[in-house]
Amino acid sequence: MSETGVEIFLNVSVNFPEINIVKYDYNSDLLIIEVALGREIEPEEEQKFITRGRECIQLLHKLEENKPEIFSIRFKRLSGLTFLRYYRDIKSLDEKEINLLILLLREEFYDCLLDNGKSILNHDSFKKKVKRDLLLQLNNNVGDLFAYRDHGRLCMFNRNTGGL
Repeated sequence: MSETGVEIFLNVSVNFPEINIVKYDYNSDLLIIEVALGREIEPEEEQKFITRGRECIQLLHKLEENKPEIFSIRFKRLSGLTFLRYYRDIKSLDEKEINLLILLLREEFYDCLLDNGKSILNHDSFKKKVKRDLLLQLNNNVGDLFAYRDHGRLCMFNRNTGGL
């Protein structure tokens, strides 16, 4: 994972309380972002969001002259909830794309997008320390990075070591 990739992973994990899970698969250089919706989304709504999301994000890619290798949006309904997962290779991913995704989610699912309502303070020293630790661990390890929120607390793990 590059330094830019670590920066994106951290920013996604820290800055957006709507994001339920962030997973980074080191082997495939894949970032997975998951959000939870407080109701089961109808298939028509899913398709509408996938189409609109794809159009908007592809337009951003075109403007940025960016060609992603992996780009996918998937939904899963479970017990009255819907989970939306965004799959993206980290090589060509940037903050603008994440911001656009979150804006689209907030606009389309304003009535059911679940969040903890708590953001971690955006202190540069915190981010620098975590970034440094992640880079040190990733230099020699192969595996998955995984982050999730538990009652507003950010939890990050490296599956090879069991924690960060």
